[in-house]
Amino acid sequence: MRRYWFVTNARSGSTAETVAADIRDTLSVMNHDMAGRTGFPDDHLPSPDALARAGVEWMVVYAGDGTVNTVLTALDAWDGAILILPGGTMNLLARTLHGERDALAILRRLADRPPRRVSLPFAEADGHHAYAGLILGPATRWAAAREAVRDGRIGRLLLAVRLAWRRSFGTGLKLAGVPALPRRYQAVFVTPHGDRLDVAAVDARTWRKLFDLGRMALSDDWTRAQGVTRARSTGFRLAGRRAIPALFDGELRQLPPGCDITLRQSTANIIATV
Repeated sequence: MRRYWFVTNARSGSTAETVAADIRDTLSVMNHDMAGRTGFPDDHLPSPDALARAGVEWMVVYAGDGTVNTVLTALDAWDGAILILPGGTMNLLARTLHGERDALAILRRLADRPPRRVSLPFAEADGHHAYAGLILGPATRWAAAREAVRDGRIGRLLLAVRLAWRRSFGTGLKLAGVPALPRRYQAVFVTPHGDRLDVAAVDARTWRKLFDLGRMALSDDWTRAQGVTRARSTGFRLAGRRAIPALFDGELRQLPPGCDITLRQSTANIIATV
């Protein structure tokens, strides 16, 4: 019998309590015993020491990329294994680890073969980690609009959209250490890979570039649109004297001036089925 801890987030994009119950039932049939449960954002995640005392071997996470990020960061040095099941809007990490399978299909696949542990690359800045992707710059203000939609607060949504629009056409963000990106940009998208950070910088201040960016985002690879410059790096620094807003796997944080963004590799405690 394997003991596991169950993590869910009712606010994630595609979580459902009925699916959570099916996950628990399936794990029970697989001879796994639930030691406890954490419901984000209200409950605190148990520490590695607490998990060890409870005899927990698996952390099962049914949530979106933001909650998954919190778990991976908190338990990077934990000896147990972390199973990520798709329960959010994008589910980028779950897709990387399991393909397009849903939560129950992933569990059925694990029942047929022994689990395989892998490590994941991530971008690190000021102690924060981004496994799926990091977004830097004024355009991150759109995250406030997203949260207003989640909360159903229309007045707050309108204010957030107004501020996001104004900031997106402001001074912009400048990077140090990436010669291919010498300008100021409205947003910088950073995606970690095995040996590099893929960087896509957006400078679309004209209506023509904005239209092309929107068209490509709907029909093609948006990083090839006008106003987008791509580069590769193993690390760079935020130039300037102001704090920079950043989205780590969709979660908003503030980075101090001169902050370094570096490529790191997680502990090999993450379960993959592809």
